[in-house]
Parts: sequence; structure tokens; C-alpha cells
Amino acid sequence: MQHAMRRWLTLIVLLGMLLSTLPASAGMDGMRPGAAHQAAEDVLYVALIWHQHQPVYAQDAETGIYARPWVRAHAAKDYLDMATILENYPDVHVTFNFTPSLIRQLDDLAAGAKDQYWVLAEVPAEELTPDQKRFILERFFDTNSRVIARFPRYQELAEARSGMGIDAAVESWTAQDFRDLQVLFNLAWTDPDWLAQEPLASLVARGRDYTEEDKAPIFAEHLRIIREVLPYHAELQRQGQIEVTMTPFAHPILPLLVDSNLAGVAMPEAELPTRFVFGQDAVGQVEMGVQLYRDHFGVDPRGMWPAEGSVAQQIVQMVASAGIQWMATDEDVLARSLPDVEDFTRNSADTVQQADALYRPYTVTGGRGGQVAILFRDHLISDKLGFEYSGMSGEAAAADLMQRLNNIQTELAEEGASGPHLVTILLDGENAWENYANDGKDFLNAMYRMFSEADNIQTVTPSEYLALTGEPQPLDELWPGSWITPDYSTWIGEPEENQAWEYLLTTRNALQEALPRLSADRLAEATEAMYFAEGSDWFWYFGADQDSGQDFAFDEMFRSHLRHVYRAISVNPPGFLDVPVIPLAAQLPDRAFTEPPVVTVDGAAGEGEWDSAAYYDLSAAGSGLDGLYYGIDEQRLTLRLDAADGFADGLRLGFYFSASDPAAAMTGYPREGDQLLGFGARRLVEVTFDGGVPAATAYTTGAAADWVAYTGAAETVAAGEGVLELSITLDPLLGKLQGGNSFNMRLLTAQAETAALVPAGGPVLVTLPDTAVPNVVLDVADPEGDDHGPGGYLYPTDVVFRRGAFDATGFVVGSDEDAVIFRVTFRGPVENDWGAPNGMGIHTVDIYIDSDGPANGARLLLPGRNAALPPEYAWDVAVWAEGWTPGIYRPGADGPVQVDGILDILTNAGQRRITIRVPRSVLPEGDPAGWAYAVVVGSQEGYPSSGVWRLRDVETGAQQWRIGGAPSGSINHTRIMDVVFPEEGVQEAMLSDFTPSLTPIDQLGPDDFGQVPVLAAP
Repeated sequence: MQHAMRRWLTLIVLLGMLLSTLPASAGMDGMRPGAAHQAAEDVLYVALIWHQHQPVYAQDAETGIYARPWVRAHAAKDYLDMATILENYPDVHVTFNFTPSLIRQLDDLAAGAKDQYWVLAEVPAEELTPDQKRFILERFFDTNSRVIARFPRYQELAEARSGMGIDAAVESWTAQDFRDLQVLFNLAWTDPDWLAQEPLASLVARGRDYTEEDKAPIFAEHLRIIREVLPYHAELQRQGQIEVTMTPFAHPILPLLVDSNLAGVAMPEAELPTRFVFGQDAVGQVEMGVQLYRDHFGVDPRGMWPAEGSVAQQIVQMVASAGIQWMATDEDVLARSLPDVEDFTRNSADTVQQADALYRPYTVTGGRGGQVAILFRDHLISDKLGFEYSGMSGEAAAADLMQRLNNIQTELAEEGASGPHLVTILLDGENAWENYANDGKDFLNAMYRMFSEADNIQTVTPSEYLALTGEPQPLDELWPGSWITPDYSTWIGEPEENQAWEYLLTTRNALQEALPRLSADRLAEATEAMYFAEGSDWFWYFGADQDSGQDFAFDEMFRSHLRHVYRAISVNPPGFLDVPVIPLAAQLPDRAFTEPPVVTVDGAAGEGEWDSAAYYDLSAAGSGLDGLYYGIDEQRLTLRLDAADGFADGLRLGFYFSASDPAAAMTGYPREGDQLLGFGARRLVEVTFDGGVPAATAYTTGAAADWVAYTGAAETVAAGEGVLELSITLDPLLGKLQGGNSFNMRLLTAQAETAALVPAGGPVLVTLPDTAVPNVVLDVADPEGDDHGPGGYLYPTDVVFRRGAFDATGFVVGSDEDAVIFRVTFRGPVENDWGAPNGMGIHTVDIYIDSDGPANGARLLLPGRNAALPPEYAWDVAVWAEGWTPGIYRPGADGPVQVDGILDILTNAGQRRITIRVPRSVLPEGDPAGWAYAVVVGSQEGYPSSGVWRLRDVETGAQQWRIGGAPSGSINHTRIMDVVFPEEGVQEAMLSDFTPSLTPIDQLGPDDFGQVPVLAAP
């Protein structure tokens, strides 16, 4: 199969990699019997689409062994049984989307390939090396704790490892312990349906004390399942119960291949990489996916889920030309594509209030007249299945889903909408189930049973629905966006993401230059590797917005595909591919930086001189150093090293920096030695000693990424008794920085033939502190200790909710030419326990701006705050600052509507403050000094109640994840913990001035809630 695909790829490339004009598909056999009859007006149709996908995992060049087991694991646990369960529900019709990258790997495994975890599980336990034992201990617990708990011996081993640590387990565990773990990991990654049958049922029943012979039937069963996955789906499609769809070959973000600057439509203020424009690759990726589909299913695909639901008007023609009749994306993309819908809003039951607009397909037309139907998934319901229903019983979750669908039908009737209508539910079909009880069996069976029994709801495949209803109404222009947000911010715009795009462009240009001299085989090999590198999966984990816990592995796989391109075109892979896109994790200081220290560089640390600097204890690092300090302001970086034994002649101290100079090449290597720095370095300041006197020399990287002397730098260095002090002028060496900018720094100590990197675990991340707010128009102090909402709220009991964290003590408003700047200071810590991209882990800060009094705007705050502005005010813009979904909103007829604009949020843990820059372009005209402001602080909640925008609930008593202190008989009490206002007692009086009610929230008005005090400039 691989050779056949490469022949197909060669044909595409040799045709010039131009936009394809292949004729449309002739259709698909095996459609649902009777599909041509008319749709029923009184039926709500539901398209349930399961997206099955895995990235192209790296393979060992010599053995072909895959680095990760997840294709095999999800095949054994998810892919086949999700189809076989439909045997019991013949009236339920669903759609499965298989990505070509997954199909390719299923083929490879079916033909005999293995993954590293499989290979290590087959090693006799008595023969495991210490390194193999360590790998098994680190990685063979990679599943949900709920799954581990189903196997008592597995749970026992997990607790033992946790209790003693990996190092001790390597030494003390018996061969039987390791053998049981080898077996149980693979049983855990097998679906309960297969575990209940022989040959595996007896192994599960025995539970422990496995033999080497017990391993073979497990892998034989895994291989059987893998080989049945695709044929079984093909047969169900022939029978008409399912539709199988596809994604472009390597799961790329198609619009960004066409033109990476399309990201600027939804992200006009984002910094984007050098423009990537290779539409021929986008066409090739689509055509490769179509061909692979034909090879496996014997028919042409009708439908497509573009990778990550990423669409744009610019991809429509290539999709139509490939014969694809429909594709799907997210509701937020539709909202921005429709001229009359600013955003889809929901009532207190989460029901969309523009149901007639959302629950129907549309038609989009390409530049040469090609047409494609497009579906828009219900984002909230899809996320319920993917992320939230796992916390409920299967029956309760399925009943909740059916109620939501009934609510949609009721809303459509109230709108007077004429049917038929289609609700599209689309989500990952593989990653949710380990979070569910019984691997999701209870939920899936309950859901399919309820679908079968419902008279007013009918499941269909998208192609069935389109056959029932005819051509959908046209959509003039398709907004460029994705399923996760109506933009491409997950894959482009952050520094790591942009660096990866630069790597991709450099490599793609090298391939383009090599085309004339490549044989057909080499061209196919290089292009395939290029397509793999263009996949979205690598970019998903670059940047701060997503975290797998193993991002470094995806980084290495991405760069390995790029290296493969260079090898295929007979060019040595350039050195920049040794520089990880994701730097080694920054090492936290033992004492946080608070403010720039005032230092005299004289080699003598004066009393208190370095008290506000960041400090790293190096005494246990084995480097001969005791401590490292740094301080920074807008002009200079100041460093201090302590060494009790002093600094001997011949010692070389190299400070390496990731300066943002695009003219200089990056290197991952220091000036001496072959240790990787863990980030891309462009600048170096090296300190040497002669007679105990230090001298500093600056270096930059040359064209060949080698180190050359740099004469434009300004350094001051002095050494005394065990103390070295070094001051470096930032500009021009490290560039002109502003508050919030950061760079990596690492020290290499070298003496004779030995060298050591400090800190040992990774670099220091130096961040320039937020500077004073310019042109201040409002500066308010808030009383301490009022982080109790209306007066009696209690923090949740989990340790992440540290005392005083929600207690705002100050609020400042200022501005510059580009933005209005808000700063909120807190009494308690501003920590980031949950790894939020902007450092706002548990905090939510809302800022409401009233520029013109009560005549225009809204009084009710954002959904879930359960509070309003007093009658004399109405907000015109709401700034919602939080860790994952910050945004800027204006009032809309059906609720708040997000406007396009990027919040720049900087958290300063040392000074316990959050600074928010809001572009002037999205704010009202006029002087901020004339505006009124309301500022509220809440607790961010990733799994909020219905209708609540990510705020934590308040119950009568505090719980681990719930605030305490709610009045009884109330659902309209506030979720606000603190309001910024200088006068004591006003917050409590106003927030508690409401009548408790159990009336649905969406039936209440501003005066049914507590009010928040408003600030105005003096």
C-alpha cells in the first residue's frame, strides 16, 4: 500500500503540484434504503460524527518500530467496538471519519509492524535492562486512573510506584512485578467487550501472577482487532448503516497551506511568521486522502472533516474538485460567516437562540463554480459528549442529551422555523472513553437505545440528509476558522508556532529548489515527508495553548519529518533542526523576581542589594557554583554568580541567550562541547579569568550558526571574594524589550575538558517585568480582606485556592497610542497551578466599560456572574480576562457578542498583579478618563454549569471545587468573589441586595440580581 501511495504521490507532483481539476465523484454505493423519500417536518435529524485520528508517529529508521503505541491501543480499545456496538441498534445511523494518517498506520501494523511498547512488553521480565525497566515504569501507567482501578493488581502496582518512586522500583521490583505490569498495560488498552471473551477473559479473571506465555494471546487479539477495523467499517457502509468520511492526507490545516496570512483575518493583531503559500500542497493532501480512501473502501468519499474543522473560502474549490460533496466545521465559523448573526447565544438551558440558522447545512461555492455543502456542528453538545458526560452515569448523560435535542426542537417551533433541521454532533471518537465508566459502554448503549426509541428524533448520515432535502441555501463567504476557536490561533501566532512555520517554510523552499534534479522515487519520498511535517498535530502542541505532557516528543517527530525531507533530496539536514521548537522547560527560581535590583557592579554583593532579584540555588548541581541571581529592567540584565571556592584562571562561564534577532541564525549548541542547550541560542556573553580578573566577550551566531565575536555589545563585569557580577545592556545585544517580553538563558561552565550546563534541568526564563502604566487616568485602592462576595463567601477547600488569591487590592487604568492598559493587584498569590497560557490559573477578571451612560449598552454582566450594573450605567465593552478563553465583548440583541481583538495579558507572580492591554481599535472612541468602570473578580471554572461562562458555582457549603456561602432557595446569587471599589462595605451591601429566587435565570432582569459599584475617574 505504501508503494502504491507513493506512485500516486509521484503522479501528483509530476503534474506540477498545480490546483487539481479532477471531476466530481460518481457517488457511493450502499446508501440507506429509502433515502430518496421526503424529509419529515416533525422530525429533528441528528448527524452523529465520530472523528478517528492519530498523527504520523515516528518510526525507527532501521527497524520500523513506532515510537508510540496509540494507533494499536485505540484500535484495540475504541475503533472496532465503536462500530460493532451498532449491530444492536440497526435504526441508528452514524458517521465515522478516518484520517489517512491513521489508515496508513493501521495498514502497517496489520502487515506486521510493531510499536516500542509492544516490543518492550514482549521482552521476558527476567531479561529487562535497567533502562527498559525505567521506560516501563514511566510509560506503562499511561492511561486514565479510572481504567487502572478496574484491575486490582494494576492499581496495586500504581500505588507502589507512586509510594517508592521510579528509582527505587527499578532496583526493588521483582520480575513478576514487571511481568504483571507488561500484561496489565495491554489488557487495560483493550475494550471491555473483548476482555469479556476468550482468550482474554481468563487472563482478566486471574488478575495477577502472569507468565511469559500469557502475553502472546493478548497481542494476537490486538492484531486481529487491528486487521478488522477498516474492513468492518467498509461492510457497514455497504449495508447503509454508517457513512465513512475522510480528512486530507496528513491532517494539515488546509487554509494555512494555501496562505498562512489567512490567519490574520480573524487575528489582525497577531504576529505571524514569514508567509507560507503552497496551495499545491493543500491540493496534494486532499487528493492523497481521496485516493487512500478509494483504495480501502472501494468507492469515492462523499464527506470530509477538514483537519481540526479548519476551513476558509479559499479551500472550497479544491474540495469540490476532488469530488467531496460535503464538509463540516464549527458553529462559531458559521456565526462569522452569516451577515445577520453576530454570535450564537444560548439561554439558561444552553439552547441556541438562533436555532433555525445553525441547524441546517449551507452551500459554499468555489472560485471556479465548484459547490460543496457544509455542516456546522453544535459546539456545546459536542463538548458535552467529549468532556463532560464522563462525569455522569450513562443513563443520565444520554437523557441529558435527548433533553437538549428536545429543547432545540421546541426552540425551532417557537421561532416558527420550517424544517427539516439537522443537528450536527461531531467530536473525537477515541479520546473520551477512558474518562467514562466502563469505557463509555453504558453511555453509548443508552444513547443509541434512546435514539432508536425516539419518534421525533432520527439519526442520519450527512449524505442521507442531503439526499432527503436537496441543495442547501447558499453561504456567500466562508469565514476562516476552526472547531476550537473561529480562527487558527491554536496552530499559528505564538512564538513556538511561528518558529515551526519558519522551519517548515525553509524546508519547503529547499524541496522546491531541488525539484528539477530529483528522480520520481526521491521526489515522492521527499514530498510525503513534507506532507507529514505539514500535519496539524505538531503545531497543536507548540505554544502555550495545549499541553500533552510530552510536547517534546511531538517536537522531535516534527523535526524528524523535516530531516527526512533533506535526506530525500540528498542535502545534509541543517543545524537549525537540532534546535527544539519547544525549549526545555524553564526552571523555576528558588526565590521569585519582584522588581529590578539597584546593583553596583563591583564584585561585592552589598547588603540587600540583590534582595529583589530572582535566585537559583546551585549548591547541589555539581557545577562548583553556589547560586545564580538575575535582575532586569528595560535597559539592562544584571547577573550574579556565587562560588565559595572563587573563580580560577582557565574557567570559562558562557551565558547563552535566545535573543529575538531574525538576522542571526539559531543554534542549539554552545561554543564548545556538544551538549544541547535546550533552546535556540543567538547570543553569548563569555566570561574568562586571567589572574583572577574577569573579562567579558560577546558573541553572536554567524551564517553557519557558528559563534563569532560581536562588537556592538556593552558589558560590565567584576569579581570579588566568591562573587561575580555582570551587567549586560539589553539593546543591541538582546534586542529592545518591553514589559512581558522574555528570553531563555543558560550558563555553561567549562574548565579544562569538563563542562556543565546550569541549571541542570533546563534554562532560566527571564521575563522583563510589566512597567509602570503610562498616562494614568484612574488609580483605585480596594480594601483588603473583602474577597467574600456579598459578605459570607468561602474559598473552595482545594489547596490551589490560596488565601487572598481573589482579593483585589488595586486597579489602575492608563493608555498609550495603541492600547488602554488595566492593572489589577492582589493581596494573595497569582499562581498558575493549572498551566494557563497567560498565567491566569484560577482567576477571572471582568472589566466593564461604560463610555456614554445608560442610554446604550447592557446592565447585566457576562453570563453566570449573576450581577448587574446600577440603573445609571450600561456597559458598552466587557473585557473578560482568564487563562484559556479571554475575550472582548459588546452587548448584542441575544446576549454578549465577541469582537475580534487580542488581549495581551501579563501575569506577574512576584508582584501579584495582572496587566491587561486592550487594543484601542475595539474600544469606544474618546478619552478613557471620561469612562466609567466596573471590575469584578471570580474563580475560573473549566467545567461550568449550564449557561455560565466559566465561573465556579457557589453552594451553601464550601467543597473542594465549589465556593461556599450561597443563600438557600436561590439560583440568582452572584458568583463574584470581589469587586474593586474604595469604600468599605459598599460591595457587600450591593451584591446582597436582591431577592433570592428559583426562577430560571434567563427569565430574570437586571434588578433581580445584586448590583456592582462603578468607578469613575476623578
